Amino acid sequence: MPSTNAQDNVRARGGASGIWWYCNGQQIQAIPNATRPPQGAQHFKTFSMFFCSGYGFWVLRGDATNAASLASEAWHPLRFDYEENDYSTYITNAGSRRNLNWTRPDQRWPGILFPDIYHNPTMVTPNLQYGGLRGDLPIFLSLIAFSMRREVLAPMLPNMFINGAWNVHSHPSGRVDRRGVVVYVYTAPQNWAPNSTINELHRYEDGVYSNYYN
Repeated sequence: MPSTNAQDNVRARGGASGIWWYCNGQQIQAIPNATRPPQGAQHFKTFSMFFCSGYGFWVLRGDATNAASLASEAWHPLRFDYEENDYSTYITNAGSRRNLNWTRPDQRWPGILFPDIYHNPTMVTPNLQYGGLRGDLPIFLSLIAFSMRREVLAPMLPNMFINGAWNVHSHPSGRVDRRGVVVYVYTAPQNWAPNSTINELHRYEDGVYSNYYN
């Protein structure tokens, strides 16, 4: 289980650490020389994730390197809720399910993002209307980060989201025992993207426009 002492949770240098990214709805790019969110951005959510080999992911709402977050929030195992309209999986820190909802043999994202303990071999179907992934955006982005080694994350991240769609990759997994990831999500400033609002991010998480993966 991850530590509840912020001093034990150290931010590692290198990789994608300290880089602020901008998504315009079509692609992701690093913001040059940014040390904080751009002026006018609104905080949406922050989550921390921690990987324990043989157990899986732990999730904390907030920044695990911040003592205030650890004092007000608790670590929870990664959990899921099931969406009944399209049989997709909703990723969260407070769900009622331990395994992914229905998936298909043609989908690569389940194996890329999740270790075997989250898979249910009795819930695999060739039916194309089944399967998909949505849920808390910082958790999803953390899973993307864990899916590859930290040294390739920064150059690979722009390739993971092209023309408004999430892609898969063939890199080795970055799920290393006791590795942690912290993700902050903000809206874009209104002069960058007028439609980037808290409400729109909630709608994106809920799959109103599309799932992260189908």
